[in-house]
Amino acid sequence: MDRNRLGGNENGRAERAEAGEKPQAAQAAPRKKGAVLSWVIIAAAAVVLVFALVNIIGIKSEDMANEQTYEHLKIVAQGTAEETAPADPRDRKIDFAALAEVNEDIIAWLYIPNTKIDYPVVQGEDNDYYLTRGASKEENRAGAVFLDYRSSADLSDPNTLIYGHRMNDGSMFADLHQYEDENFFRENRNIYLYLPDGTVNVYDIFGAGVVGDSDEAYTISFADDEAFQDYLTKMKNRSAASFDMELSPQDRIITLSTCVRGEDTSRYIVQAKLEQ
Repeated sequence: MDRNRLGGNENGRAERAEAGEKPQAAQAAPRKKGAVLSWVIIAAAAVVLVFALVNIIGIKSEDMANEQTYEHLKIVAQGTAEETAPADPRDRKIDFAALAEVNEDIIAWLYIPNTKIDYPVVQGEDNDYYLTRGASKEENRAGAVFLDYRSSADLSDPNTLIYGHRMNDGSMFADLHQYEDENFFRENRNIYLYLPDGTVNVYDIFGAGVVGDSDEAYTISFADDEAFQDYLTKMKNRSAASFDMELSPQDRIITLSTCVRGEDTSRYIVQAKLEQ
């Protein structure tokens, strides 16, 4: 065998190694690793996409179920009344006996014209139960519109508190945020609450705005008339928009409360005074 050729080959390999060249097998390894990494990334992305789609479908399905529940309750509430709504909301009749067969916790019906807010109001033994249950007591992330468990069911407290979620599909109390628009605020002044004894409470809105989740706006009872008057004056004066409305300790008000998108410790409230 030609030792020079052998030596030449060895020298050539050494020269290539010194020059940074790598054997073909060594070059192929990184390519294989890169391909595997790419497939891992693609697989992970696919899993994330499937998970997101499943979540979206689940949320949409739950939203549809929530809508169907409340459409059914509206039919129940209508009872034998005519399908055409009366021109004056004061003339509307709610069949509370029929609603009680669905859920005995239904204590009122809330309606605000020119919004989607047209729901039964429930009251539980605490303020947690109806956060994740609808007015028929079924599990649902939209929850129900509910009266604070400390409030009187006949709405006789100085300040009656009613809560509802702000849902992305515009349901529940999402439309309270329309009162951020001053024109809407001034053109839609009334709130209607129907009670089981046939009474229709009509409230005139006097203020709306963002507050903290433990704000004094959520005070239900007061030490005396002076304390309540101070509260009313403060609520009216700090409202983002308000009517020039006289408020006194003899008044009874409601505070409707919902969440604020992206602000876990903030709430949006609308406050209104009962017409005498």
